[in-house]
Amino acid sequence: MSGEKRVLLLNPGKKNSSFEVGRIHMGLTLMSSLLTRAGHDVRLVDFAFLQSRPRSIPIPSVEETLRDFVPDVVGISVFSYLFDECKELVNRVAACARPTIILGGPHFTIFPKDFALDRRIGFIVRGEAESVIEGLLNMKRPEDGPVLVEAPPAKAEQIPPIDLGSALGGDLLEEYQIQLSRGCPYNCSFCNVSQLAGRRIRPRDLDVCMREIVEARYKFPRLRLVTITDDCPTYDKERFKTFLRLFAKAGTGCSLTVDNMRADAIDDEMLALYKAAGGVNICLGVESRDPLVFGKLSKGESLERIEEAAKLVRKHGLSLGMCFVIGLPDDNVERHLRSVRFAKRARPDYVFWNMCVPWPGTQVHRWYLEHGTVGDPRNFSTLIDPHLNFSDPTCESAAFPKHMMVRAWLMANMETHDYFSLRDLPKMLRLVIRYRLFRSFFYFLFRRLPNAFYRGFMPDSLKAPLRKRFANAVARIKTLSR
Repeated sequence: MSGEKRVLLLNPGKKNSSFEVGRIHMGLTLMSSLLTRAGHDVRLVDFAFLQSRPRSIPIPSVEETLRDFVPDVVGISVFSYLFDECKELVNRVAACARPTIILGGPHFTIFPKDFALDRRIGFIVRGEAESVIEGLLNMKRPEDGPVLVEAPPAKAEQIPPIDLGSALGGDLLEEYQIQLSRGCPYNCSFCNVSQLAGRRIRPRDLDVCMREIVEARYKFPRLRLVTITDDCPTYDKERFKTFLRLFAKAGTGCSLTVDNMRADAIDDEMLALYKAAGGVNICLGVESRDPLVFGKLSKGESLERIEEAAKLVRKHGLSLGMCFVIGLPDDNVERHLRSVRFAKRARPDYVFWNMCVPWPGTQVHRWYLEHGTVGDPRNFSTLIDPHLNFSDPTCESAAFPKHMMVRAWLMANMETHDYFSLRDLPKMLRLVIRYRLFRSFFYFLFRRLPNAFYRGFMPDSLKAPLRKRFANAVARIKTLSR
């Protein structure tokens, strides 16, 4: 195999999930950028993204895509959360054609032996594919099984801009993703980012990053939001502030958001610059408000600093988000309630209640091997979806068995934010009865029903006094239930 290739990049969608995916798979857009620059004909189909788009965008089947494009190479990104869907995608590709199939993605850093005996696969890339992907296109497809390719971490200058032009639906996207750096210097006990991206920071040239953003905005006028997806964008506070000044000066007309932000890196100057640059939100990783549980996370910051950071975010008028993890080492029902009470007190604009996954190689995994049980994390979502779909946790301990972890999961989502839909009340009622969540259910109703009633039927003159009355009623219930 040599010369120009026709390359099809695929990301599967999750079956029976109501999660909305507003982004096209970033790893595949990076691969598309590299291969397109090298002269290959690339098409990217992200079924997870397409499933969340309006029905006016036709979604082709895998078979239709293969028949229409006739690729020489098919690349599939494998996430553990989508493991079954990836297996099905391989089956469908192999049943229709005989292209060289290349698998990659974060899954193989943790589970390098998966697919190792599947002779339909040509290559499995473990690591960051930027430095190896083009070379694999020019290698002959092995007949006796896949070759495991150990890819080294990409150098900063090897990280390209994302390519939306080859992605189906990319011209309709309003969000542009960019990495200012890769790597995370921290070693949180529950996180496997250090295995995936390494602890050594690889900073990209900020001027290059800004040129990418400006060029993308010119090429795709629908872009309205720029998202920084770094593992740790504020590892150098002054560098991040420099980027914010550059972004504000560029005048792209886009808002700015950041996926990850450490509380101990936030100060008044940074938030002022962020707001001036069009920043809209800050999401803080709290994980647990219980001092004992939090103290074992090796985060390198304090609960007091997190609370101070939350107040600063509010002070600057930014949307406040918080992330929690249920089931960390030494967690139990009582300690979890401290997190719930803190979320109610802080009143974030949005909350992520993640279920703990003891990823192999992490401190949490070692703890559960000694103090509990560990199951298979493949196909598991750490979040309950908006329509109350979830799987049983992949771990448990004597102090926090699975059924109590699920109960804590449901309770936290019901009581701390407007996540579940009123249309799913019958399903919610069944779960309420099963897990004895009557207090949480009434808390949910008192918060959600008035809002729905106000929006749908009530004249404006009556909304304010009744909203106050409902707020007083909820406060009484909270007092009586303590």
